[in-house]
Amino acid sequence: MGARAVIKFGGADLASGPKIREAAKKVLESNYDEIVVVVSAMKGATDSLIKVVSEIGGVDDQDYAEIVSMGERMSARIFCSALRSLGADAIYIEPNSKEWPIITTSDFKNASPDMKKTCERVKRFVEPMLGEKIVVICGFLGRDEKGRVTTLGRGGSDTTAMVLANCLNADEVVLVKETEGVMSADPKIIADAKPLSKLDIHEMFALSYGGAKVIKAEALKYKLPNQKLKIVSFSSRSLSGGTEITGVFNSDSFEVSERKGLSAVSLVCNIEPEVISKIIASFKDRPLYGISTGRVSLTVFTSSENLNALLKDLHSLGVCKALSCRSNVGLIELTHPAFVDSPGWIAKISEALASEKINIIEVTTSKSTINIFIDETKIEDAIKAVRDTLET
Repeated sequence: MGARAVIKFGGADLASGPKIREAAKKVLESNYDEIVVVVSAMKGATDSLIKVVSEIGGVDDQDYAEIVSMGERMSARIFCSALRSLGADAIYIEPNSKEWPIITTSDFKNASPDMKKTCERVKRFVEPMLGEKIVVICGFLGRDEKGRVTTLGRGGSDTTAMVLANCLNADEVVLVKETEGVMSADPKIIADAKPLSKLDIHEMFALSYGGAKVIKAEALKYKLPNQKLKIVSFSSRSLSGGTEITGVFNSDSFEVSERKGLSAVSLVCNIEPEVISKIIASFKDRPLYGISTGRVSLTVFTSSENLNALLKDLHSLGVCKALSCRSNVGLIELTHPAFVDSPGWIAKISEALASEKINIIEVTTSKSTINIFIDETKIEDAIKAVRDTLET
C-alpha cells in the first residue's frame, strides 16, 4: 500500500479562486497514493457568519452551529470542484452526508470527538474510497448522535485532520499554513523570527497553548507514534519542508517521571525582574527543575552538588534579605494533555497525597505538566498514590 496522508488547508489558503486552484494542484502533485483533504472556511467567512448571528441576538447554540457550519460546507464543495476541474476523481463529505465520519458530543460550540464511533465510521465509509477518490471533508464540524451539526471550537479543523489521521492510521499529516512552518516567534511582532525545522510535540503543545496560532493544542493528542506530522508553507511547491512535529503524547496513561537528590533554595527578596535575573544568573550551568514565587520570596529547585558555593554566591549578591536551603527533595513530573482543558487535577493529586500523609513542598505547573516537589523518601509511595487516583 502506498503512502496515506491527511492534508489540511486553513482559511487563508482558500481566500480566492486562484488560491483554491493552486491548493488543489498541490494536492494532485503530491506523492501520496491515498489522500483526505480537510478544509477550513474561506478566510473571513466564519467571522462574518458569527457577526451576523451575534447581531441577530438570541440564537440558540444548535442554530448557531448549523449557521456557522456553512463556511466549511461551502469550502468543501468548492475545493472538490477545483480538484475535478483538474481531472481528479473527488468527493466531498459534509455533516448531512451519509458517509459523514466525525461523531461528537452535543456541545454545539465546542464539541469533543467520540473516537470509538468516529473510527468505526471512518473505517466503514472513508477508508474504502481511498486510492480511487480524493476525499474532501469539512473541518471544524461534527455531528452528534441525533444527527445535529456541532462545531469543534476555534482551530477545530486541526482537530478534524488529526482525528481522521488517527482513525485512518495515516502515514502523514500535512497542515498547510501561510507561514514557513512554525516560527521562533510571531513574525508580525518579531521581524527576524526564524522558521524551525523540528519541534518535539511537548514543545509545540506549550507554544500552542501559550498563544501561538499554528495548530490547536488539543489536536496534538491524537497524533500516533509512527505518524509524521508537518506544518508547511502554502508557498511550498510540493508540500515539503516546513516544521516536523516529533514524538507523541501517551494519551492512554499519564507520563510519570521522578527525580531525587534535589534541593530547594529559598530567598527572601523583592520580586522584581532585576532581582530575579541576578539570582537566576548565579545558578550558571546548574539544572533548574522548578521556580516559584511568593509575595516576598523566591524558591528555586536545583541539584544538590556544591550547594555551599552556590549559597555563598547568592548571599554575596546583596539582593536578598535572607536565604535558606532544604535538601533531600524529590520531584514527580506528571504530563498529560488533559491537564490543560479539564479542571480539578491538582486537587485530585493533592487529595491522593494527603490520604497517604505525604506533605507537598511545592507545586509548579506549565501547560500539560504538573511538577510535585516532596520529601524524596516518599517518592515511591507518592507515585503509587497518584497513579491509583489518576488512572481509575
